[in-house]
Amino acid sequence: MVPKIAIVGQGVIGTSSALAILERFPDVQITLFGDRPFEKTCSFGPAGLFRLDKYEYKNWAKTTFERLGKIEKENSPEETGVKLLSGHIQSDIKENLETQERNYGDIVYNFRWLSEREIKTLFVEPSKYCIHYTAYASEGRKYVPWLRQQCLKYGANFITRQISSLDDLAQENFNIIINCAGLDAGKVAGDDDSVYPVRGVGFELDAPWHKHFNYRDFSTFTIPMNGSVLMGSVKQPKRYELEITEEDRKDIWERYLKLHPTIKNAKIISEWCGLRPDRPTIRLEHKSVQTSSGQKYHLIHNYGHGGNGFTLETTS
Repeated sequence: MVPKIAIVGQGVIGTSSALAILERFPDVQITLFGDRPFEKTCSFGPAGLFRLDKYEYKNWAKTTFERLGKIEKENSPEETGVKLLSGHIQSDIKENLETQERNYGDIVYNFRWLSEREIKTLFVEPSKYCIHYTAYASEGRKYVPWLRQQCLKYGANFITRQISSLDDLAQENFNIIINCAGLDAGKVAGDDDSVYPVRGVGFELDAPWHKHFNYRDFSTFTIPMNGSVLMGSVKQPKRYELEITEEDRKDIWERYLKLHPTIKNAKIISEWCGLRPDRPTIRLEHKSVQTSSGQKYHLIHNYGHGGNGFTLETTS
């Protein structure tokens, strides 16, 4: 019997999970359920720069990096949003950057520490320490639609529908159900109240001359995208509001201008606010489940990636 698979979630985790399965098992039937237009999801906004916050996921990150490398070599970045970027991360706390080196320094290209001379001549009001590296970035608004198109070529279905119970899908004869529902994944699972949002805000800038990513620690940054530059951000745990306030704008703009004053005349093209779906650890787990009416199915949870969804997309 050909497996009938339901994936709850059409963001980067859901679509990359679907494509990974279809590439290995092209004859399976996959339906992906999403409750909102893609432009309203968390996966739409990020520039997707490869960067890893937790060492325990290093092997997963390495797998994703290798996959992105294959995509970048075989496809146009204009279509996929996947491209190579170089840049810098500064910090006054050396341990913060040592953690970055430990997490992915031997995965990315050209990882190195800048000398004191380089730091002082490159930057305005520089931090004490700085690292440089080259890595892939997978721009959400291009990359996820590209993943979707690859899934459609295999015959996958995409349905807009709110899923409140995984058992309901089992009653529709799905024998494998994968929970990639992001912020709603714990609620959909029915047994997990540990998922929480981390609010983020980004400005899309018209700054075609800006070609390198540029960070101070991990909230103040710019990342070049196809045709624009993303400036951010805030990282506000357990904040649900999507309205962007004047306080947000002033905070982000002033922080970044201290790092890179010459961007002050760049035009803001658009603004975006998203809620990163976080939890203490990623939940990647398989269960054999039986509904109250006796329907049996395999359940796989794959959620809780926080701000590293585009770095850990192949955990499925």
